Amino acid sequence: MKNPVSKFILLVAFSSFSLIAFSVLRKSSQAQTETAKKKGPNIVLLMADDMGYSDVGAFGSEIPTPNIDSLAKGGMKLTRFYGGAACSPSRSMLLSGVDNHQAGLGSMGEDLTDRQKGKPGYEGRLNDRVVSVATVLKDAGYHTYMIGKWHLGHDAAHVPAGRGFEESFALIDGAANHMNQRGYSPEKPEATYNNNGKNVNLPPNFFSADFYTNKLIENINKNRGDGKPFFIYAAYTSPHDPLQAPQQYIKKYMGKYDIGWDRIREQRFQRQKQLGIIPSNLQFPARAEGVPAWNSLTPAQRRYNSKLMAIYAGMVDNLDGNIGRLIAHLKSIGEYENTIFVFISDNGAAAHDFSKGHKAFEDWFKKEKIDNSYENIGNTNSFVSYGGGWADTSATPFFGFKGRVYEGGIRIPAIFYYPGAIKAGAQSAAFASVMDMMPTFLDYAGAQHPGTSYQGNPIIPMQGRSLRPLLEGTATRIYGENDPIGFELFGDGNRALFLGDWKVTKINKPYGDNKWKLFNITQDPRELVDLSKQYPDQLNKMMALYKQYEKDKGVVYRSDNEDEVFDLGL
Repeated sequence: MKNPVSKFILLVAFSSFSLIAFSVLRKSSQAQTETAKKKGPNIVLLMADDMGYSDVGAFGSEIPTPNIDSLAKGGMKLTRFYGGAACSPSRSMLLSGVDNHQAGLGSMGEDLTDRQKGKPGYEGRLNDRVVSVATVLKDAGYHTYMIGKWHLGHDAAHVPAGRGFEESFALIDGAANHMNQRGYSPEKPEATYNNNGKNVNLPPNFFSADFYTNKLIENINKNRGDGKPFFIYAAYTSPHDPLQAPQQYIKKYMGKYDIGWDRIREQRFQRQKQLGIIPSNLQFPARAEGVPAWNSLTPAQRRYNSKLMAIYAGMVDNLDGNIGRLIAHLKSIGEYENTIFVFISDNGAAAHDFSKGHKAFEDWFKKEKIDNSYENIGNTNSFVSYGGGWADTSATPFFGFKGRVYEGGIRIPAIFYYPGAIKAGAQSAAFASVMDMMPTFLDYAGAQHPGTSYQGNPIIPMQGRSLRPLLEGTATRIYGENDPIGFELFGDGNRALFLGDWKVTKINKPYGDNKWKLFNITQDPRELVDLSKQYPDQLNKMMALYKQYEKDKGVVYRSDNEDEVFDLGL
């Protein structure tokens, strides 16, 4: 091009084009930045099943859990965090922010009596009087994913797909074999799994935690391109019995527990003091009633029980590894820094053992060719639990187990992680519970609960409170000295109420003595010193508050006798 005028015109045109292109790119970049700022945080709720308070390293365990511990180191541990006394009631509160007696699980669906059936709050499923956190977040523009144990309803309207989860692969029942589709009891010999609203069969080479993690990663990848945040409810079924794990995990812990539950429990207790989880002046408590001294067992009993704990530890190790896989994937796709992680258990350690002394189970085991020999336990065709001795260790430093409202049954490990918002290495002993999960998640997501009505139907407003001020250090507690919080389950004399540092309980036989007791739960977390005679006015005040709690929530007893003796075997 020899004409200088033409050159000049071309140069001006090119420059103009470049300026326009630069402006478009800059505006696009700014728009993407604004979108990123407006995008709510991803929320990943990681839940273990029947895991005791001390079973992860961050809460005193010898089992290596580096991935869970990394969340604790980078975030906050809540050392006085509570769930329900059993699985489905606890999950109903978590997903609704409403007390279990109003959310539909006043008792577990499997254990409803004729007196309770048909009463409001005793539907045996997450009822229609509450809206789930998944529903509200989905309406607010979140993807919602769920894997693992549901236990909150069987019909189409009450499986995960009907309660706000866009993608779900769920064990509908309360428990199952971890390696195939065998169910948990003679009454339910085959487990029910549901994929996005349709019942399905399991694939070959199934192991629960591994498969669930694969599904989560698959679902995250499926919708990565649209820029929407996601809510994950990862309701893992480990380490709930039957105790089963891939062989490499079991072998890793063989011999480690030969020293027995007395020594392991004491080691955890001392480690908890070093971590500041329990008071430094707390005395090491005696083992739970009915648990024999390790050295009183025969060599064969010690050998068998050592392997039981090796399998349990392997399940916890495998669970931590799967959480690590999920974390690594979120890092690889650039979502980790914009993700809130929460790790909890659903309730305290489980001391039951259906593999011994239950004729219906023994007959079922024969039919199913269950082999609980020392050599075979931990494999697909075995069905074992770890029993009271190791459950007492898992519950360290507390008294009691799953099914009861003792601290060992309802106080659970809790870790919250959100980089840039929650201070690394923080710890709080303020009261909090699973009912506070939904308010907290909605607060961070900028989503509003619909209040008293959803899609024209009346619903119960949330009763929990957002933990955000506590997590971010702008408050030292969410509940005050005069805020009563009640717990009850099964309607068989299993009652508790908290008021600041105080706790009252009335627990019927065979787990208690049918008497109201008063504890300073901060000074005496083991519930060893009954202060009811020393502070009768405080006891009477809290008993009255508990009675009001039962009235407000609609508690229904199993029978007309409030002090009925009933043993669920939990």
